[in-house]
Amino acid sequence: MKRIKAAARLLLCMTLVIGAVSLGIAGEQRTAPITQYQGQIRSIRIDRCGLQPGTCEGTIVLAQSNGSQATLAIKPGTWIRRGDQLVLIEELKVGNYVQARAAKIAGSDQATNIDVLTTP
Repeated sequence: MKRIKAAARLLLCMTLVIGAVSLGIAGEQRTAPITQYQGQIRSIRIDRCGLQPGTCEGTIVLAQSNGSQATLAIKPGTWIRRGDQLVLIEELKVGNYVQARAAKIAGSDQATNIDVLTTP
C-alpha cells in the first residue's frame, strides 16, 4: 500500500513539474514589429517564380516622401491589392504609389501586405 501511495505521489509531482515547464517554455508568442511604408515604386526585381500564379518572389524599392528609400522583400503569399482586386507582383509597375506593411524577418523587411494607391 505504501508503494502505491509513493508511486501516486511521484506521478503527481512529475505531472505538475512537466505541466509547469511546458507552460514556461510556451510563454507568449513573439511577433516581429510591423512597419508602415508609403511611397512610389522605384524598382522591381523578380528573383524566381514557381509554376503557379502568385508564387513569384522578389523585392521592390520604394521612394518615400521623406526622401529615404525602403527595400521590401516580397514572398509568395504576400497580399497585393489594387482596390478590391488581388494582383500579382508581376502586375506592379515602376511609378505605382503603394502603401505597405512589413515585418523585419531575418534582417530584412518582408512585406506582409501591399495596397496599390491610385494617387499619392
